Amino acid sequence: MTSLPIILASSPPRNLSKPPSTSQTPDSDQTRITSLNISPKFRNLSSSLQLLTKTHLSVTASHIISPSSVLASESFTSISDSPTGKIDLESILISIDNFFNKYPFFVAGCTFLYLVVYPATIFYLRKYKPISAVNAFRKLKSQPDSQLLDIRDEKTLASLASPNLKFLGKSSVQVPFSEDGDVSVFLKKVKGSFSDPENTVVCVLDNFDGNSMKVAELLIENGFKEAYYIKGGARGKNGWLAIQEELLPPPVHMTTSKNVKSSNTTNEASIVGTEN
Repeated sequence: MTSLPIILASSPPRNLSKPPSTSQTPDSDQTRITSLNISPKFRNLSSSLQLLTKTHLSVTASHIISPSSVLASESFTSISDSPTGKIDLESILISIDNFFNKYPFFVAGCTFLYLVVYPATIFYLRKYKPISAVNAFRKLKSQPDSQLLDIRDEKTLASLASPNLKFLGKSSVQVPFSEDGDVSVFLKKVKGSFSDPENTVVCVLDNFDGNSMKVAELLIENGFKEAYYIKGGARGKNGWLAIQEELLPPPVHMTTSKNVKSSNTTNEASIVGTEN
């Protein structure tokens, strides 16, 4: 900006007293003569003005472009500061927490479905289920294709006999099961004891209900129609022996060895009395 006064001061004033030329020429000739008669100093002035204009435009453009450049650099810096290819666990946890706080009823409903409804559905849809001794008796009585499988060992059977199902027109199937035994042999014996396993509903009886649940699951996996494990088994709480006196008819009661001996003694005494 300071170069303009200096250039103007150094340039001599034009001779204004000289009358203009009276000669008339065409416009094209006038332009050509004017361009030829321009002095070098005026050419320097014109160049200086052009340089000044370009400088002013450059400064103005720099002021306009510089904020955009600053914003672009800040944006680039913010992007470059963020970790690329890494998972921000803290932000994920914060997002999850915000979602839980924003939709508490939705989260509670999903939790209820997952923890209560889904397990209950899976439990009732599976084909092996627990059953009480009373309901097992009712099933054996009402369903012709239902059978009782007693998996207790021979020693236990000698002290406590299987339920007598002659009253129902059936008989208890006795196949001992042991966790240490050969499962394939056990399954072969069980299948051989039933004429149509695919259409047979089995109620499994054990001393308690530990092994009976495993056997019920095995039977379902090997082609049986349905399998139930009796809760409490033969000797457990609410098992067959515990409820038979109050809830089951006498013909299906389980008899112990003591009862058998006492009944035999009674019969012998009655026979002797009759002979005398």
